[in-house]
Amino acid sequence: MRADWLFIADAHLREWNLEQQTRIVQFLEREKENMEVLVILGDLFEFWFGFEPFAFEGYRPLLDKLEELVKAGVQIRYLEGNHDFVLGTYFEETLEAKIASHESELDLDGKRIYLAHGDLVNRKDRFYAIFRRLLRNALTYWLIRRAGPKVTKKVARFLSSVSSGKGGPQNPEKIERIFHEFALEKMREGFDVVILAHNHLPQGRSFEINGRQTHYFNVGDWIDHFSFLRYRRGRGFTVEYLQGQDETERKKEKG
Repeated sequence: MRADWLFIADAHLREWNLEQQTRIVQFLEREKENMEVLVILGDLFEFWFGFEPFAFEGYRPLLDKLEELVKAGVQIRYLEGNHDFVLGTYFEETLEAKIASHESELDLDGKRIYLAHGDLVNRKDRFYAIFRRLLRNALTYWLIRRAGPKVTKKVARFLSSVSSGKGGPQNPEKIERIFHEFALEKMREGFDVVILAHNHLPQGRSFEINGRQTHYFNVGDWIDHFSFLRYRRGRGFTVEYLQGQDETERKKEKG
């Protein structure tokens, strides 16, 4: 019986890097029998733009696995990140994914869930906010399409380095505090669970808001932590790692 929701983000896969892709493909293969929904919270790819015709054959191992999951009955939800946007007909039609360009919410077993990639969490990062507005608009999309995939891919590395939000604080404690404050804001708006990505720092934390037990999760990344979030009906959420240890177990080991 498929009952698990899996949340992943920030793999920053580079086209033709088979080692990177193989790790995720093997993970998805291992989980496919229990997976009901795969939620990608952005930046799965180092760069993706929905060119027509399709222009990313270098991601074929992963894409084949995603198609296999969909045929097996797994639903894919995709929240665009700051490296992958305008996902195009491949995700919309071939994978029949439910796509959100910024944020989304859902009801999961009576819990109100807020989802976002998280690149707009730091409202003081004005440099990134300006850059994002310049990048994410109809004129820029037209220019990218006119330039085509060959030219665009040559400058994608530069665009990626700028879009990573270098204007914000780099201290992990400051970053976590900013994300916690944003999560608390959403919880005060009535959300029971806030799930974010972007900062590459896997975490699960609970708060009590007006007598309600609420939860914040960051799914981490697939560069250093190889982490993900699992929701299993009847058990709730757990931050887990590729080697099979969840965050609670890691804290026990450190203690």
